[in-house]
Amino acid sequence: MNPLFAGQDSLVTQAANDPALGGVGPFLAGIVIVAVLIGVIPWAIRRRRTQPRPPLPSEQPVRPAGRTHIEETREPEGESFPGDGSRLSPHQLKSHGSHPRPGATPPE
Repeated sequence: MNPLFAGQDSLVTQAANDPALGGVGPFLAGIVIVAVLIGVIPWAIRRRRTQPRPPLPSEQPVRPAGRTHIEETREPEGESFPGDGSRLSPHQLKSHGSHPRPGATPPE
């Protein structure tokens, strides 16, 4: 038998035979864990009291009167790619296809 495993077997055997290692030790570890979990509750309550309260419904932000998001439809300006399969250079490309709204002034 391997001496390393023999040493481990003796520790396991001692733990099984000794009531302090076999049953009382895990029981005390469980008591410590439960005590820590119970101690966290008052700490969490104190921490929650220091945080600001949630806003009341009357304190919520007011929705704007007008639209804040405008969607535009983009349409291509004619055929932007040649039909014979050749490529276009960047200086040959037209605009990106966005049309201004009717009646809007063009940007300067």
